[in-house]
Amino acid sequence: MTNIEVLYEDDYLLVIDKPVGISVVNENAGETYTIKDWVKYKYNLQHEKNRAEDEFEQRYGIVHRLDKETSGVLLIAKKKETFDYLKGLFKFRRINKEYQALVYGSIAEDRFEISAPIKRDKNNGLVYTVDPGGRESVTEFVVISRLTLNNFDYSYLTAFPKTGRTHQIRVHLRALGHPVVNDIKYATKAQLKLSEGLFTRMMLHAKRVTFVDWDGKERVFESNCSLEGVFTKIR
Repeated sequence: MTNIEVLYEDDYLLVIDKPVGISVVNENAGETYTIKDWVKYKYNLQHEKNRAEDEFEQRYGIVHRLDKETSGVLLIAKKKETFDYLKGLFKFRRINKEYQALVYGSIAEDRFEISAPIKRDKNNGLVYTVDPGGRESVTEFVVISRLTLNNFDYSYLTAFPKTGRTHQIRVHLRALGHPVVNDIKYATKAQLKLSEGLFTRMMLHAKRVTFVDWDGKERVFESNCSLEGVFTKIR
């Protein structure tokens, strides 16, 4: 079984640091192991026949998702009331998420916001695109540093998604002309060539999740890993 770090656990909530390269749920027929499978195995869970249609049961408490090649903080509810509470927080945008991203090129602005609707690409159902007919999507960005690797410029960012669309950060950065490094779905072939041999993963990481819990207490869960540790080794 995949070694997955548990950041926090009590009777109501499990928080893990999701590794790169494992899907949260089955995304295609070829996948044999997911975070959902890990949760099922860890707690020896089985569906109750009379609750087969219950979302909490179906998802084994997984409240939200991270893309397969994105690492970082993931919340998993251990009780239905916790699941429902956290789903409500996501619905009403009361959970703050912070991501780290390394992108191609030097971004001039130190702080900026992208508000651009997103929808599934009509020509390729596996990717999403900015489109006036899409769903509202807003992401705030802060540039942490700018660096040069192998004579090419990169920018290291913190991203704060205000909405929760699929691939949102990745799509917004592509629209900006600065896609995430090693993002095979949204970077160009020329860009991927630039980082070839430098990185073995997509450079997007869910660093921190913050929310107020059912007892009115602010909870902050932070990954022990950082993207900065990946690229500083090769500078």
